[in-house]
Amino acid sequence: MGPIFAATKQKGPREVTIRVKVNGETIERRYFLGANNPLRPNNPPPALDTRHARALLTLVSFFNPYSNSRMVRFSVNEFCRRYANTNGGRYSRSIREILGDLTVSYIRVLDVKKDIGMTYRLIEDLSIEDKPIYRKNAALAKSGQRELWLHGCTLSKEFYDMMTRIAELRDLKLSVLTSLRSPLAQAIYLYIPSRAYHHSEGNPFEITLTTLLEQVSFPVPRYKSLRCKLFTQNSRSICDQLDGAETLTGHFRVSLAETADGSDWKLLAWVDHDRRASKLTAESSKLLATYLQSGRPREFFDRAIANIERLSDYDVERLKIAGVVIEGSETFLELAKAILPNSMFNTLLSEAKSDELEGRKARKNPTARLIHRIMEAIAAPPAKSAPATRQ
Repeated sequence: MGPIFAATKQKGPREVTIRVKVNGETIERRYFLGANNPLRPNNPPPALDTRHARALLTLVSFFNPYSNSRMVRFSVNEFCRRYANTNGGRYSRSIREILGDLTVSYIRVLDVKKDIGMTYRLIEDLSIEDKPIYRKNAALAKSGQRELWLHGCTLSKEFYDMMTRIAELRDLKLSVLTSLRSPLAQAIYLYIPSRAYHHSEGNPFEITLTTLLEQVSFPVPRYKSLRCKLFTQNSRSICDQLDGAETLTGHFRVSLAETADGSDWKLLAWVDHDRRASKLTAESSKLLATYLQSGRPREFFDRAIANIERLSDYDVERLKIAGVVIEGSETFLELAKAILPNSMFNTLLSEAKSDELEGRKARKNPTARLIHRIMEAIAAPPAKSAPATRQ
């Protein structure tokens, strides 16, 4: 399977082939991203590139991981902030245009064996609400502008299913993608880490620069030296931007080497996987010490935080309503979420939210109260039937 998103602006749909097994049978499907609207074939749709990939990853970041729903809601200001770390006017207008492209974009799915194609919109349902700026002390609130919220923003089932199958989207961090300034670096980050996942420095994934540039639809310099220069020039070269870039499970590493016949350069890539579990000790982490004192084995702790996830937007929303200061406590909360059963962690956050809404004052502050309750839950001896690991 080739990369989905191009590094440069395109003139037509992007094609990618995916093979899946259904009831033991291998089915080959060809996806055309940014396909024509079949009812308006003479009206070319927007051609999608890495800007739209960032927008789609941003959109996915709003999904509730505890729900199978394909529907999300968010404010356009928050979307812009996640997409570009700013919601300034110039960026906001550009990002709204990109988001607008997605609302009128289609995906065509061709069953290669049957030679039957089906066309769907990427976003099948959309409604927009405008309301006053939430923060009354914000500058925008005094300008007369209003905040836009997207309600019922639902990905089509076919596109949602495709995204869940694509390895590129499983190990990427949106914050890292948005920090990469070069569209070429973004396209490579969307494409190569999944290929390099099972490789090491001693056995790296290899791809020639010519092949890599062709696959991400970037103009290929004629000479080998210019291809190398493309990846190494400037104070923040493509290689510098990519080497050490975080993934959800570690750090993406890259280097360049000449091919055996000397005709080209090749990108060597691998992933140094995160070993943060092995770095924590009972002396350095009060949370780990409390966990072990409760009678739980260290191996359960390591297994749980090996799959640590960031706080969901639903988590963040409840914490904010509860008056909990997330900055400075985010790592603790993510660890707690990983090692506590989902139902218990959700209950603690819901209780904190209810306390604030019903006016129950904390002895110190809402943040300290929630941390105290989490530590109490971790300190409680586990039920004999099931160790307290992430469910």
